[in-house]
Amino acid sequence: MLRRSEPPPQSSDEQTGGHERPIRSLIVIGASAGGRAAIGTVLKDLSHDIPAAIVVMLHVAPDSDFDLSKWFRQFGHIEIRETRHGERLREGVVFVAPPRHSVTLHDGQLTLETLERTTSPRYTITRLFDSAAKAYRDRVIGVILSGYLTDGSQGLRAVHEAGGLTIIQNPEDAEQWEMPANALKQVPEATFRLNGVDIGLTLDLMARRNAELESGLASAVRLLKDRIALLVRLVEQSEGNAATHRYLSTELTSLREELRSVETLLSESN
Repeated sequence: MLRRSEPPPQSSDEQTGGHERPIRSLIVIGASAGGRAAIGTVLKDLSHDIPAAIVVMLHVAPDSDFDLSKWFRQFGHIEIRETRHGERLREGVVFVAPPRHSVTLHDGQLTLETLERTTSPRYTITRLFDSAAKAYRDRVIGVILSGYLTDGSQGLRAVHEAGGLTIIQNPEDAEQWEMPANALKQVPEATFRLNGVDIGLTLDLMARRNAELESGLASAVRLLKDRIALLVRLVEQSEGNAATHRYLSTELTSLREELRSVETLLSESN
């Protein structure tokens, strides 16, 4: 049985009314056993200005009091906070579902529900993904990482059918292969199948498909070559999705040109 939490009082800076800009992309991430480390690996490569809201659903023991949001803050440059009932989605923020709760999305708000101790968390990831697909359609990116069983597989299918992008961690790369393997069975045409170390950069790039092309000159120079190498792999995998392939190819060309410009500037300054 699920019990809906009561919304907390909002502070003045949260009461933005109808003037809040709608989010351009939504990233939903699901994981179970082995997922804590996998999520940390993803978060460390997300830019603080990523034009997307991110919602994380991680299976944990029902009696756990572990502060997931606090633990994840060690990994990245992006704001990470524990999900609160009724809170509105915001770009550049990672919302982490607390233990013993499920989270879904309705009208741009996070709905938090308490899991009774007798309730299995088996389908909390799918419920999150389903609600994201219904609300945000092709603006969603769904990600399945390490874990047991099948939770998230049907939800990832819903994201795919809504026109969103789907990313599955390579089962052989995951600490626990079962959840990503089941997701691949359910969504064999997933947009990307990647090792964990490539997923964060991929999300940072793909979140910008509904915004502007990312400027390589505005990025740290040390990341340019890594991004280009990743883009080459993504372009190869995206041939079955014309719009995604076109976006990635354009981004690759842009970053290569900017890298050449940066290298020329560096050479002239030496």
